[in-house]
Amino acid sequence: MQNESVAEAGPVVFPCSQCGGSLTFAPGTTSLRCPHCGHQEAIAAGGTPIVEYDLSEGISRTQKTRELAVGGADIQCEGCGAKAVVTRQSDHCAFCGSPRIVLRPDTLELIAPESLLPFAIDDRAAAAAFRGWVASRWLAPNDLKRRARAQGMDGVYLPYWTYDSNTTTRYHGQRGDHYWETEHYKDSEGRSQTRQVQKTRWSSASGTVFVRFDDVLVCASGTLPRKLMQSLEPWDLHGLHPFAPQYLSGFVTERYSVDLEQGFHLAEEQMAPEIDRVIGRDIGGDVQRISSKHVTHRGTTFKHVLLPLWISSFRYGDAVFRVVVNARTGVVAGERPWSRGKIAALVVLGILLIAVIVYLVVRSQ
Repeated sequence: MQNESVAEAGPVVFPCSQCGGSLTFAPGTTSLRCPHCGHQEAIAAGGTPIVEYDLSEGISRTQKTRELAVGGADIQCEGCGAKAVVTRQSDHCAFCGSPRIVLRPDTLELIAPESLLPFAIDDRAAAAAFRGWVASRWLAPNDLKRRARAQGMDGVYLPYWTYDSNTTTRYHGQRGDHYWETEHYKDSEGRSQTRQVQKTRWSSASGTVFVRFDDVLVCASGTLPRKLMQSLEPWDLHGLHPFAPQYLSGFVTERYSVDLEQGFHLAEEQMAPEIDRVIGRDIGGDVQRISSKHVTHRGTTFKHVLLPLWISSFRYGDAVFRVVVNARTGVVAGERPWSRGKIAALVVLGILLIAVIVYLVVRSQ
């Protein structure tokens, strides 16, 4: 497998009718814009309706990756392994900054997305949010701020699953009811005293609860840390648009690496705390214990959606750090290195401050 950039990623997907240049999606609009002459062309309304599909039948609904974006190139990073479709020239990986990108055959069968949230924030606004985030990290190395000023942002559509499900949960547990008893004791001087002590009376409990879940969101990317992606939530899923390839023009679209079944297991983990909360309410009392539960799902459906973010990946030392911006809300989350010098200076300052306080206290006595 030879190293090659995707400078020859394919023909122009959407040519400008005015100058023949390449149109790309304009964040914050529903149009394509030519970066050369400024001409805009509206994306036709309609497209594939947004439908939720039966989970058990989902595995049979596949579509080749290359059909996501006409003229797009299927690539893989040899550094971090990210797999994506690009509709523009690219000489580095958006997820780790590595220049080692290779073209891949487009033979894999995947479930195709049928809806997405278009970019609402452009690269300049994202870069400003990124710089502001870095500037607020005052324990970061000074040269990180200089790198942030020069670092570009990549627009990326990330794959997500959403799940709906009607759950029925049979449980066994215990209900705890508090009560008070008077306790007699002797104090340190040997005098008899009384006090009220809270105790708990436990009784068995069992039952069945029903909880409906709507649009439980699971990131289907294995490239970025899950906690980092959760920091960008919530997403305005009510604003989903039917899929149209024009929205992908000018951006990177990652292929999912968490499949439909794996995603549902992650969704179940998200559902569990809410089910436990409803069980606790059903048990009643002052405190509750759940000893066992059995959850069944009915009418479980899913959607495959694409959500937009801006990402900056940079190396510092031997590690890769990433800062991501929710391209709908502007929320920023990221990883950053720490300045050992600044941390050491802060520790020394704390020690000196404590020493000064001790000195003043001693002197005042």
